[in-house]
Amino acid sequence: MTDINQQMQLKNKLKRTWSTFFLRFGRLRPVQIAAIPYVLEGKNALITATTAGGKTEAVIAPLCEQILNNKHSGLSIIYISPTRALANDLLERLKDPINAIDMSIDTKTGDSPTINWRNIPDIIITTPESLDSLLCRKPAIFSTLTSIVIDEIHILDGTYRGDQLRFLLVRLYEIKKNISTYILSATLSNPKQVASRYASNCEIIQIGGIRDFILSYVQTLTEIKQFATNEKINKILIFCNSRKKTENLSSEVKKIWKPNEVVVHHGSLHKKHRLEVEKDIKQAKRIVCISTMTLELGIDIGDVDAVVLADPPFDTASFIQRIGRSGRRTGIIRVFAIYNPENREDYDYLVKTAQKNLLQEKHYQLDYSVLVQQIFSILFACQSGISESELIRILGSICHSSKIIDNVISHLIENELIKKSQDKIYASEFVMNLAERGAIHSNIPDSHSYVIVDSLRNRELGEIMLTSDNLTTNKPFIIAGKTWIIEKQVKNKIFVRQIQTDANSAQFKWTSQHGAYHRYLPDTIKKKD
Repeated sequence: MTDINQQMQLKNKLKRTWSTFFLRFGRLRPVQIAAIPYVLEGKNALITATTAGGKTEAVIAPLCEQILNNKHSGLSIIYISPTRALANDLLERLKDPINAIDMSIDTKTGDSPTINWRNIPDIIITTPESLDSLLCRKPAIFSTLTSIVIDEIHILDGTYRGDQLRFLLVRLYEIKKNISTYILSATLSNPKQVASRYASNCEIIQIGGIRDFILSYVQTLTEIKQFATNEKINKILIFCNSRKKTENLSSEVKKIWKPNEVVVHHGSLHKKHRLEVEKDIKQAKRIVCISTMTLELGIDIGDVDAVVLADPPFDTASFIQRIGRSGRRTGIIRVFAIYNPENREDYDYLVKTAQKNLLQEKHYQLDYSVLVQQIFSILFACQSGISESELIRILGSICHSSKIIDNVISHLIENELIKKSQDKIYASEFVMNLAERGAIHSNIPDSHSYVIVDSLRNRELGEIMLTSDNLTTNKPFIIAGKTWIIEKQVKNKIFVRQIQTDANSAQFKWTSQHGAYHRYLPDTIKKKD
């Protein structure tokens, strides 16, 4: 069948959604031609294609078509995003076309915790943590669910957040049978193996490989500026591996580019600041943005002329994701890698494996901390108690070691973190207190941070770590690409004013290899984890 015939056949099957989702593009993209038939048939699928390849529309448009055809009401689609920033971006991207077909969409995340429960949207975009909250507090809304979409699965899979999501899906499938599941990613080393962790009988749809890219090795920012001048490169995205480096590097970049053309983007910055930066990148004629992996994902920032790698990405998948942010208009990716004698071989390896599309195999191991988190979550959801055999059955769907499950449950009972009466297990006061604070739904390790507020504009900038010594010495620090000095502290808020001086980056949240509930595991299991 010719491409034109395929296009026409699918257009006829998308009578209600074609104009809204695809008319402005003129034609379907390859991933859409490949994926839409499976979605219309309700088959589970894992879909991989290049960044900005149209994966989201390939799934959402046919799902909406089915909802409209079947006159389905109530919550129909849960769209799971790995980050709140991507969830916000997806809402901005999808709300107009969704509203145009008389459907509704909203987000439920830490940034947007409220939903109109009297008029439940057709589509909710959420994160694993907020999905946990919904399952515990509003389980009835899932009785009408038809589909689940999991975006950027490579960010979640193999982490304690991905493991939490696996358990949540098991609990979700028990509320509502016959839910179709769609898993999206730009890069995966073993898609069949990944798919099997989140859904059964998944069709694997893989489209295309990496686009051509032009790479220049440089040692200084000044060299990049010279290239930019010669090649008329106006929009540059610089990727760093840490939040601290983005802030420190911003000071150097401002010495070479105009300060008002330099912006910073990372997860510790306030939502409003991140959204403004994303808008600036789209609208500005000249801009340099220094970012962590927050802009590695599918957030819409328009066309970028070049990507700069200030550090070698952690793996080939991340390398492909990062460089794929440039060249969407021209089709050619322009990349600069800042190298030194220690990391040049790392870059060479990433380039070689990316060109051959050889993604590193990731060793998967369940993070046992999620067993504790899910036990607490399940017991909170079942406040009248749950039989020990039923709890073991749910946990055993993901953790296949009955010995480990028994050890964890026994340990929690012995330490009075959960209660047992006859054959039923109940939430303890400790668990209920965690639930009251909303802490029960997240396995992300806590950090003692302060909210930083610009005194002049009374505006939150983001969150940083501060010790009592930091507060006493009152050293200036960099956040959002600017230098600040502390004026006063009010509880967990630090009010600051901008100054013009050199300084070091603020300290941002510490990361942990294990989930927050790792500390409640028996010592014998901690050693295995």
